[in-house]
Amino acid sequence: MQALYSEKSKGLSLSDLGTRLIALLIDVLLLFLILVIIEYYTISSDETALLLKPERLLDVLIGWVYFAGTESCAGQATLGKHLLGLQVTSHSGKRLSFYNASIRYFTKPLSLLVLLVRGITGASLPYRRLPHDKLAHAQVTLR
Repeated sequence: MQALYSEKSKGLSLSDLGTRLIALLIDVLLLFLILVIIEYYTISSDETALLLKPERLLDVLIGWVYFAGTESCAGQATLGKHLLGLQVTSHSGKRLSFYNASIRYFTKPLSLLVLLVRGITGASLPYRRLPHDKLAHAQVTLR
């Protein structure tokens, strides 16, 4: 009996926008649950202010560490991306640095704005590489 071994090709296929949005939804729900628990057990400095509390800085910090940390670690994916079989890599297919993952996190609102404007105007949507990926020299690929 003869066994054949063929090495898996290194060609990376980029993820589509729908899969990425589902992964983001999973991650946002997870972070929201964590932040609600933290909010419940902390004493607020100003209960009347909803968005302008100093604790919102902690929320941004937790989101940044979650997204940038998990996308730059060995797993290369947040929980939502991992569940859907996605990973974040650099252009060359290597692991993303924490610096580039941080750029990717803080420029995500720019991508949301671009998607919103293109959706309203009826222009074609970028399905594979969003602006925050381009700025961070990153790509989201299928495992």
